[in-house]
Amino acid sequence: DTYLFKELSTPSVHKVQPANVSQDIHLHRDLNLHNLKPLDSSDDSGKSTHVFYIAVGCACALIIFIALAVAVYYLNSQKSSNRPYVERISDTSSSQALTQQTKSFLRSETPNRSIGGSLRSYPRGVSPIPELRQQTPVYPIDPYSTLQEIAIDRARISLSEIIMEGTFGKVYCGTLLSEESSDIADQEIYLKTVTEHARSDQVNLFLVESCMMKNLPHPNIHPVIGACLEGSQPPYVIYPYSTEGNLKKFLQKCRFSDCNSHYSLSTQQIVYMAIQIIRGIQFLHRKKIVHKDIAARNCVVESDLIVKITDNSLSRDLFPNDYNCLGDNENRPVKWLALEAINEHRFSSASDVWSFGVVLWELVTLAHQPYPDIDPFEMSAYLHEGYRLAQPPNCPDELYTVMANSWSMKAEERPKFSQLLACLQDFYTALGRFI
Repeated sequence: DTYLFKELSTPSVHKVQPANVSQDIHLHRDLNLHNLKPLDSSDDSGKSTHVFYIAVGCACALIIFIALAVAVYYLNSQKSSNRPYVERISDTSSSQALTQQTKSFLRSETPNRSIGGSLRSYPRGVSPIPELRQQTPVYPIDPYSTLQEIAIDRARISLSEIIMEGTFGKVYCGTLLSEESSDIADQEIYLKTVTEHARSDQVNLFLVESCMMKNLPHPNIHPVIGACLEGSQPPYVIYPYSTEGNLKKFLQKCRFSDCNSHYSLSTQQIVYMAIQIIRGIQFLHRKKIVHKDIAARNCVVESDLIVKITDNSLSRDLFPNDYNCLGDNENRPVKWLALEAINEHRFSSASDVWSFGVVLWELVTLAHQPYPDIDPFEMSAYLHEGYRLAQPPNCPDELYTVMANSWSMKAEERPKFSQLLACLQDFYTALGRFI
């Protein structure tokens, strides 16, 4: 009896040999079961309590393990979020995700390691930019009457070479001959015109967009100075001559030329050009004009790197790869536009800030095409998910900070041009100390 009681009450498990099994069976047959005393019920309840505590202990251990795993994952994610650079998707890709974790790069306390100085921090959550909000063009209804105010006799125009040509638009170099009674010397000019095969709507859009810069004298604005509209001949729109021509073409020359050539650009020179573009945009905004198509293709540059903003007349024809139609029968510079401009056709000074960020990226990359691997129809969703242009390999942190802030999802969170100008001026000065 004592042997059976011990066997039943021993909770440990051990390996049993086959010989022992047969002996146990024989022993059980010979036992007088009537002499066995019933097992105490308290032992069963003790066992149940013991099993319950084991289950509770296992559950607690599992919870602790899960909590530790979550804590380790959180610490790893926080560690990666504090990296000073936004990680690139690939070495060749032109776009990347700016998630909430990577946006720590944009905070003012994030160190800039490219030079010793640091830029002024942007106030986050700045007030909205209500001074310029524009949904419909403010261009004149009748461009002919507007341009007639600066009409020039066609006989005074002498054309030379064609410098740019599209399917129906052309840009010439030429000379504006002085009037016989005038003491003003002949003037070199650029001249935009269309072919005889241009449709009437194309001609009208060309003239409408040419009116944007009329009567806007500023060192960083390239205004229209004359027009020839008489007769049935194609219209001429006249601009001052610039020694280096279109900024996008100029940057491409710099990219493809020898590094020791006249066209090699330093970081300080790039910042210098960006500062001038901002000043031109600020002047337009003071005149209550939202450009809506700020890009390197819509700027010209002089030999001393003075940059001037132009209108966007004929740009769709001369730079067809920069414009896309999203099914609304309008070619738009989708990859330069802010999210609200793509989705709602809503333009403001804040949307110009976004476009300037892309222009700065163009300057640094010497006119690479933004988002070349992204379908135009997917741009809205792509930007909404937080993806932006990648930091170019040769781009200082300071410049990419300006770009990334310009591409904030919400218009009211983007810096104003006065803030961008202050940051770039500080960086320009800091670069001068290292030369």
